Amino acid sequence: MAVAASKPCGYSESEGHAWYKHCTSDGSRIVIRLDVPLGRDEDRCVGPGETDLGLASRYRGAKYTGRLC
Repeated sequence: MAVAASKPCGYSESEGHAWYKHCTSDGSRIVIRLDVPLGRDEDRCVGPGETDLGLASRYRGAKYTGRLC
């Protein structure tokens, strides 16, 4: 049985879904800004590890805003 490779830190897409991986050792929760091509950009709070953001077709990317939540 093959083990799935871990996603890289930051925004990525796989299997039709968008993901954000917050790589931290301090347990912090951060605010990311999702780039929404057909609407207003969205801010979202994510915790450590991988967060499924939903369908990749809704987004062009995501970036850390520099804020904690």
